[in-house]
Amino acid sequence: MTTRTIAATATSPAAESQPAHRRKWRWIVLSAVASLLSWLALVLGFLLDAGTGTMLILATLAAVTTEGTIWLAALLLGVSVYQARRRLWEKLRSRFL
Repeated sequence: MTTRTIAATATSPAAESQPAHRRKWRWIVLSAVASLLSWLALVLGFLLDAGTGTMLILATLAAVTTEGTIWLAALLLGVSVYQARRRLWEKLRSRFL
């Protein structure tokens, strides 16, 4: 085997190890949990009638963590996953609307 074939095999998606794949999902789940907790904090702040400054901070935190989760998932999973989802969603919408 030449160096070129070894390098190509090592970088192919099929050669990705199972723990590396799990690590990607672990980061996405961790980010999603942080996002969910920030939204729960926002709801709790609303229910406890928190001040305007506190609500502004909680809303900003919820928005930033949600956006971060989306971008992290796109980075780790690849943008093509989101493009495929978008095509599927457009196909479903055109069928029913």
